[in-house]
Amino acid sequence: MDYFLAICFSVLAQTQTTTSAASEAGVDVNKEAAPGFFSEMQYMLPAMLAIMALYFLLMVRPQQQEQSKISEKLANLKKNDRVVTAGGILGTVVSSRAESEYTTIKIDESSNTKMQIRTTSIVRVLTDEDQKSGTASGKK
Repeated sequence: MDYFLAICFSVLAQTQTTTSAASEAGVDVNKEAAPGFFSEMQYMLPAMLAIMALYFLLMVRPQQQEQSKISEKLANLKKNDRVVTAGGILGTVVSSRAESEYTTIKIDESSNTKMQIRTTSIVRVLTDEDQKSGTASGKK
């Protein structure tokens, strides 16, 4: 770290001495075409923009699409839908209202155990294909 700071101070000192020497000689410092950070940045800027666009297309956009699908499924929850919560609890929707942030699910058929959860904690709505393939019961 000390070595890095020493290099920074030496570069800064050289810049100040060349600027002061040029101003003493009567040369306008702003008119000199000295290469600097911003002149070199013009070569890196297209590459950086391309990387940012690629990141958006490969990472952000698919995640937004998946989130919109989940939000749509949560908005369309109805009675007897099978759901999986963030904690891994499997249940059947007993009641769900669009204006309420809570949903009641039944988690045990034999004892009729119900649980009230936040609708946002539902991470997956199981479809008929999921139930037939056995992923809901843990079989593969």
